[in-house]
Amino acid sequence: MRFLAFVMAAALTCAAEPLDTILTRMDASAKTANSFAAKVKWVEFTKSINDLYEQSGSVALRRVKGRVMGRQDIDKPNQFTWHFAGDNWEKFLPKAKMIEVVQVSKLSKASDSYFLLVFGATGAELRKSYDLTAGAEETVAGVKTTHLEMIPKDKKAREYAAKVEMWIPVGQSYGVQVKVTEPNGDYNVWTYTEAKVNPQLPDSAFEFTAPAGVEKRILK
Repeated sequence: MRFLAFVMAAALTCAAEPLDTILTRMDASAKTANSFAAKVKWVEFTKSINDLYEQSGSVALRRVKGRVMGRQDIDKPNQFTWHFAGDNWEKFLPKAKMIEVVQVSKLSKASDSYFLLVFGATGAELRKSYDLTAGAEETVAGVKTTHLEMIPKDKKAREYAAKVEMWIPVGQSYGVQVKVTEPNGDYNVWTYTEAKVNPQLPDSAFEFTAPAGVEKRILK
């Protein structure tokens, strides 16, 4: 009976798919995956005050000349837009009529790699950048997934992300959920639903033009 219980427990905690199977499929998919769109739920957790803040909206990303560009539009609870354009990220706050510009040139490779976790990353790139472990099978937003745990190999990268987790749907090559945990215990979780790889969308879905009269402020 004890042996039977052990076998049943092992079966319940095994990965939905082997790690090598997932990474091989990602290698193949990365050759053609050029854009991604989905609805998104974004949860920010601040450990010091035990605060959980939830937002929702949509995201559209695409690869342009080796970089990831696009936008994330948050609708609830407060409207704002993140525009990702290479080395500059712009946060448009419509109520304040202001754009906050974050210059990420020093972290450009890291920023692109986090976006590529959602779509377009190769298995070889993940092996190069992270120590990988395929965890238990889990259901996320009604989708059967394999939970991957990834520890950055680069010491500098670990200053920003102590651990990265990604939930890959069975048979797919994109992340239905990504969690980035900082060294201080703060974390961000992005959960994607109605996800589409290479969606038929106009350029305007990925771009952003600020309204006239909006103030720009560069953050340091």
